[in-house]
Amino acid sequence: MVSILSRYILRNVAVPAVISAVVVGFFIVGSTVRAQLKNVLDLFPPEQIQLVDVGRVALFALPALAGYVVPVTFLFGVMMAFSRMARNSELIAMKAAGIPLKRVLLPVLVCGALLSVVEWVIIDIASPLAYSRMARMVALEMPLRLTLDMLPTGIMQEYGDWRVYIGKRDPDGTLRQITIVQQDKNGGANVFHAASARLIRDQEGSVLEMREGHLIPADPSRHVTFDVLRQRVPAPKTGEIRNVVDGMNLRQLLAEEYKLGSLFRETKSLPVAARWREVQIELKDRFAFPLMCLAVCVAGAPIGARTSRTGRSYAYAAGLFIVAAYFILRKAAEPPVLLPTLPTILIGQIPNLLLFAWGGWLIGRVDRI
Repeated sequence: MVSILSRYILRNVAVPAVISAVVVGFFIVGSTVRAQLKNVLDLFPPEQIQLVDVGRVALFALPALAGYVVPVTFLFGVMMAFSRMARNSELIAMKAAGIPLKRVLLPVLVCGALLSVVEWVIIDIASPLAYSRMARMVALEMPLRLTLDMLPTGIMQEYGDWRVYIGKRDPDGTLRQITIVQQDKNGGANVFHAASARLIRDQEGSVLEMREGHLIPADPSRHVTFDVLRQRVPAPKTGEIRNVVDGMNLRQLLAEEYKLGSLFRETKSLPVAARWREVQIELKDRFAFPLMCLAVCVAGAPIGARTSRTGRSYAYAAGLFIVAAYFILRKAAEPPVLLPTLPTILIGQIPNLLLFAWGGWLIGRVDRI
């Protein structure tokens, strides 16, 4: 069972950590949602993007950001909790009661280790699934939801292999002054113009019924007028779901790495080398990021426990220093050239190992006066 002291310390850590996660996550998720929806605007009018679409993209983006958000916000929670306990002389009271600071740090370190395990599961299972679901939603589901009568009026729009201009739209759905440019197989274009049109849905898709119009084919000498003309509506354009590393789990990444490594050794192709390096860097991060939560905790917890009465500013500054140091080390440890995969993964652990060593030294001295 968790002791009263451990529960008390973790409760003090949880409140600032959750608040920090909400604030940091809001801004990071917001930027991710904007980037993803920007990709779909070429296929989908912004007027047709619903609030539920934004919410679903944000939900799918959360697991991919956990590797960054959880360690950073947990560290800030640890620093702020110990800073508050120091200001209230609670740490002094614990030491006076014979409780060493190493015992005070223990529940935080155990929690950091458990969070690292959770991070591993999220990064390897939840994140690839969520990214694949988001990519499918943005590239296929949203564009396929668009029908021709949903296009904005007053501007020329692409719909499938058509270019469509709609003058205005009546409340009953009738389209007025519609013009359609349709490419033919010989590189020319057929132009349809109608005073009104309606979209008729059937089992095979949609048919556009145009009334009181004329057709100007690629050969203008064959100009035709019509009272009613029906044209099968093409399918809307969709995006491409690329085979990106963000959508792969660890097993798939290792299989891709093996395939690319073999292909590069046979062909010495530069595009293959670039793709191989991309997979290697992703593998490095997949092994390094889960341990980040424990590494920053090992380094930050003893610093937080020795904050004395320095206040929140010191806690924030110390937390920012640890986070900045980690990401600087991570960038510095990134191999500048293509290396074998195993050394690349091991090099990626350098920031974690340095923080473990530093934090272990600090923990060993935490009870000294």
